[in-house]
Amino acid sequence: MYRKLLLPGALAAAVVLAACDKGTTGPDGSSQLSAEDARALAGETGDQDGAFMDGFAGPSFNKTAAGPQFATTVTTTFTRTRTCPQGGSVKLEGTHVVTADPATHSGSVAFSATRTETACVFSRGERTITINGNPNTVLTSNQSWTNGVRGVRTATKKGSFTWSRSDGKSGTCNVDVTATWDPATHTLHVQGTFCNQTVDVTRTWSQS
Repeated sequence: MYRKLLLPGALAAAVVLAACDKGTTGPDGSSQLSAEDARALAGETGDQDGAFMDGFAGPSFNKTAAGPQFATTVTTTFTRTRTCPQGGSVKLEGTHVVTADPATHSGSVAFSATRTETACVFSRGERTITINGNPNTVLTSNQSWTNGVRGVRTATKKGSFTWSRSDGKSGTCNVDVTATWDPATHTLHVQGTFCNQTVDVTRTWSQS
């Protein structure tokens, strides 16, 4: 959990937490996913987002480099595609910007990406759920460091996708979730809506 929360996949871990914690409530209906299905999709798509983010890191402060040390900004533009569990695909494309000042051990990391599903199929027991971007969801995250001390990290996931179940039901899922991670208190707060379900989860981990 600690590793994921430091990477741009922080929101992925947060949404998975909300899903596992059953921190979602809301109405069921033919045009809406049940709370159970919403939690399952939150976890599945959150795991995908986390896998997409493997390999990204925050600022690097080199204490032993010889010669002058200057502030630098590195922007990485990327496109990554993954196959969904039961067929179809999901694509993530965006930018990852890291600023680092080794002299002051300060810097920041900013991440912004668009997630688009194309006939992405997940298994739900004896039935399946297929999702498509409507047109997509957008993930962002920001965190800064001052004198080597991490600040609060804020991550968001907003947008929509359409869904259809193998039992013939279908609808649109709107997503508007914000997660904040405070490294000073080891507290994560996830709040917003996912597929018409309200998400409001707070967790604090032991600092020992």
